Amino acid sequence: MFCPNCGAANQTAKAYCKRCGEWLPEFKRGVFGGDTPQQNVFTNLFMSALSTVVALFSAIALYATYLGTDEAKWSIYIAAAFCLCIAGWQASSFVVGLKLRSRLNRARESVEPASQLEEVRNATALPPADMSIFARAQSVTENTTDLLQPVDRPQANGSQRSKG
Repeated sequence: MFCPNCGAANQTAKAYCKRCGEWLPEFKRGVFGGDTPQQNVFTNLFMSALSTVVALFSAIALYATYLGTDEAKWSIYIAAAFCLCIAGWQASSFVVGLKLRSRLNRARESVEPASQLEEVRNATALPPADMSIFARAQSVTENTTDLLQPVDRPQANGSQRSKG
């Protein structure tokens, strides 16, 4: 896969580009949320805020309607208490989403430009190796054929091979 932003090859889908840091979506479109982590965080923030408001409104409506009346049953108060718990949980999820979004934004701002990354990638980390201090390694099989003597072997027809 190639990065659509800088053209770097050998990239992985659903990851950040190794050269420029751009998000590389998968070719299939997501059903809900978005293609990038930033879009997913925004969707999470929106849904957390919406569910917080709806749960809080539901709890207030239940308490305002039935608090202190003879029609109120214990189940209504428990339902209102559950709505308050849901509102609190979604509010905390909203705060976590805000923190995550700020961390993602800080991380994107701290990424070096593609030109600086290319310079670092092309820079040599070590000088070329100097192998002159090492002795030339001899092969284990070097000059072994000079030491072998021809061996007489019987042939398939029963006659001996001549030495030569």
